[in-house]
Amino acid sequence: MSQIMAPIDAIMREPPNVWLTSFYGFDPGNWGFLGFSTDSQRRSFIRRSEPGALVVIYAVGNAPSDMLGRVVGVLQCSHRVNHAQAFMSPMAWEAKKNDPDREDRWDLGVKAIRAWRVAADARPLITDFANEAYSTGWAQTIGSQGMPLSAGEARKLLDLHLQEVSVFGEIPVGDARLAKGSDLFGFNKAGPVSQNPHMVRESEGPKSLYLLKLDGDMSAFLGEDAGDDIVVKVGMSCSPPTRCEDHNRALPNGAFRWRLLRSNETAGEPHFPNSRIAIEGENGMKKLLARNGKWLGGEFFRASSDLVDEAWEVGMRDAKRWADLSS
Repeated sequence: MSQIMAPIDAIMREPPNVWLTSFYGFDPGNWGFLGFSTDSQRRSFIRRSEPGALVVIYAVGNAPSDMLGRVVGVLQCSHRVNHAQAFMSPMAWEAKKNDPDREDRWDLGVKAIRAWRVAADARPLITDFANEAYSTGWAQTIGSQGMPLSAGEARKLLDLHLQEVSVFGEIPVGDARLAKGSDLFGFNKAGPVSQNPHMVRESEGPKSLYLLKLDGDMSAFLGEDAGDDIVVKVGMSCSPPTRCEDHNRALPNGAFRWRLLRSNETAGEPHFPNSRIAIEGENGMKKLLARNGKWLGGEFFRASSDLVDEAWEVGMRDAKRWADLSS
């Protein structure tokens, strides 16, 4: 596998390994790739970029009105390619298939490995940020195949206020704080540094699947009659109890608390050897819950207790199957 260029190196090299394209919003936790509609467009990007390329995203189309025409995020892309479905959540894939404007577009993916969103109150206009690369006449080309940024434009990333966010298929990011790009990417007068104090990412290693259940009045929480349905959070972690504590710390004191419902440990199973195996199980759970329950955004779902139990069995089965194939 080719070595991934560090973000600061992508920004500071001549010419920069920094690109511009447009999305209908910015949700890398569900849409973890850069998409192309033709093989020649994807091959052109691979040929002209290097692994670790930064891709600046500005919002167009049916993106929320407060995002339109503004820089909303940054992806760091590998050169790993596959069909789009492999690089997006089951919920996002279903939404894409059912959208006539998107169902046959952007199916050729290049995997993103890291992502940062721009602070909502500090998103620059694309006309200001990419004053050399962008023009309305080039907008279609930029959206379909990307456009390299100049050195001056690339360095503007150092002035943006950014927050690292999770990317579908990668180790989740948690407790990330907003910071200037120059701090996040390790740029200072003494040169690049390798540490990054502004985000927390679980290290690679053994992982457990988990399901958290939200305790409390679900009808009050959902704003409608919940019947016997419950609300769950799907995930993977080296320590599911710690993740449960993290989510509870994010809640104000009140009537709702997260509880660890399932994990490898509670099921009497060992952790899976790595995140790649656990991700397969996590995706299996999400796919079933999205199809037969209700997706509430992110990794949260409304479903019956029986469906949640079934999802857990599917997730463990899929992860074990992937582990057997990988051994």
